[in-house]
Amino acid sequence: LFRTGQRLALTADLSAIRQRAALIYDLPLLPHLELHTELVTQRRDFGPFVREGTGGELGLVGRLDRHTRIYDRYRVEAVRTSLDAADRKPSELPAMTDHALGNGTIATLGVGLVHDTLDERWLPRRGTLFTDRADRRWGSDYTFERIGGSFDHARSLGPLTLRLHGHAASIRGDVPLSERLQHDGHAEVRGYALDSLPRLGSNVEAVGRVELETPSWKGLSIAGWADAGLRENADPMYGGSSPLLQRSVGFSIIWRSPIGPLRFDWAVPLDGDKRDRQF
Repeated sequence: LFRTGQRLALTADLSAIRQRAALIYDLPLLPHLELHTELVTQRRDFGPFVREGTGGELGLVGRLDRHTRIYDRYRVEAVRTSLDAADRKPSELPAMTDHALGNGTIATLGVGLVHDTLDERWLPRRGTLFTDRADRRWGSDYTFERIGGSFDHARSLGPLTLRLHGHAASIRGDVPLSERLQHDGHAEVRGYALDSLPRLGSNVEAVGRVELETPSWKGLSIAGWADAGLRENADPMYGGSSPLLQRSVGFSIIWRSPIGPLRFDWAVPLDGDKRDRQF
């Protein structure tokens, strides 16, 4: 804004299952410290239920060096969760109260560390660690703890490019349906659609990927990859179960087009009853 170092942004993301809009304002306080504020409204369709939320975030971001920053944030959100009777089996979700669904106010206080040496947007080398806690002492109707992290790495091996990805999360406490960890379909483990796993979510998740890309012809390349995901539901209220493993292998055609990279994936699931090839 007018070369003051302040930043004002409006972002919107729209898809068939996600809609999110955010108004962001960042204000420098010191040479390496800034105040971050955000107003957000979002909607996510998980199939048998829909989560809607409106709220805001206030935080401080400190830069340790060019690539590393730490942050702490307070986030509050009014959440509404509705069951979609037309899209679920009668036995898929048990009868739930508003509290069990997640209808109410969720407020969390979190801290995190981000190290980012991003050289290209689509070939990142990046690590993130975050943790937060919801508690009635700062305005929440629920009390739970969530911790997680993610890692991305890319490096050249001669003409080839090796990419690694991993993320994991755990949540425990008074966790409503709206805040449980949900499978994100092919975007998480290729070959397993959104409706391929139980819809009650999990308490623990871990996902890993490895991919090797080789250039082919005029912006086209071919990649071979393997994905793996592990989930566990440890909450008796949601029918606690043993760990569930998802693995898949496949190949991709990648085109770095003038409008950005496009990729086409063919996946073969290795676990579960449905092992048909997925595109």
